[in-house]
Amino acid sequence: MRLLTKEQIVTLPNWAEQLAEVTRLAWTGHDGTCYFPYKPLTQSQYWIEVVLPAWHNDSIHSWAMVEGTQIIAHAAFVKKNGIWECGRWVALPQAPKGTMSCLVTELFHHAQKQKWQFQVECTQAHTASEKICRRLGLRFAGIGILEKIDNIWWDIIYFDNLPHPDFSPVKGTIGNPLGQKILVSPFFEERLKMIHQLITTKNGEDLPPKFFHILPELEPTVRQIIALNL
Repeated sequence: MRLLTKEQIVTLPNWAEQLAEVTRLAWTGHDGTCYFPYKPLTQSQYWIEVVLPAWHNDSIHSWAMVEGTQIIAHAAFVKKNGIWECGRWVALPQAPKGTMSCLVTELFHHAQKQKWQFQVECTQAHTASEKICRRLGLRFAGIGILEKIDNIWWDIIYFDNLPHPDFSPVKGTIGNPLGQKILVSPFFEERLKMIHQLITTKNGEDLPPKFFHILPELEPTVRQIIALNL
């Protein structure tokens, strides 16, 4: 396997189609349906018309793992509202074990060199991303509710690289990634009641997610977040 930067990715044949396909496959359930909440990233034109210009103006930094000329995994730093987010973690189902962990480790080292503060938004679908965050020493920064898309709820487990203790549950706030408080709203309360019944420490499941997967070490904190805000 080789690690490629954004400048090297574009030298690959059909790089945009490859990135769109890796994204689509990574978020496809056993029923053959793609459940990715950010559907544009499964289209090659989006990579050409939106991501490529963002690479040029440095608002997105991408890295990919390749075997030969085939992209097998991708991850990126994306600047949103002045905040760096480490995300878009996708890998082919047949990618060697540890591929994503190696890729994200490279991104983490890059952030350290640049002295960037960044956050990670893991979904509730599995604990694989959460494990990588903890392995790299990232801080648990609470939870959030993304939105309901195509009748599927998407929740967020936040991590960041601030040198602070993990988020401590308080009434009225369910997270504080990079110091930005996520305040409870009536919309959140509805979903929190559901999450209370769906929490599991199992690694993951097929898509779409039916449970709220959380690392065993974080389960007590998540339950306390919910208890304080219902």
